[in-house]
Amino acid sequence: MNVKTLCAKVGMFSGAVALLAGGMAMASVDAASAPLPVAAKSATATTVFKVPSMSCGDKACETAIYIALHRLKGVEKIRIDDMARTVTVTYDPKDVNAATMLQTMKGIGYPASVQQSG
Repeated sequence: MNVKTLCAKVGMFSGAVALLAGGMAMASVDAASAPLPVAAKSATATTVFKVPSMSCGDKACETAIYIALHRLKGVEKIRIDDMARTVTVTYDPKDVNAATMLQTMKGIGYPASVQQSG
């Protein structure tokens, strides 16, 4: 058996294993050696909001804020610190901005201010 035939059989075997393991499509041996394009990761921004009226003992405040912000396009991560009464949001500034998030929190009854932006 020559090297080319062996490589083709190994490629078929590893593709079948990958398909069974995770549903990955098999690539040809020649295509497997070509570099894959890397998707450009969009830049994100993080803003910390101070929410003085966030004082619910049963987490209702945090839940309402989380749901409202999570519905905004571009919001990627929300971290709520109920003791410090802060909400930290990581987002794509091309899709959403701090002013929109402030308006959203105010609209559900939790006026906020920007504590730190970056």
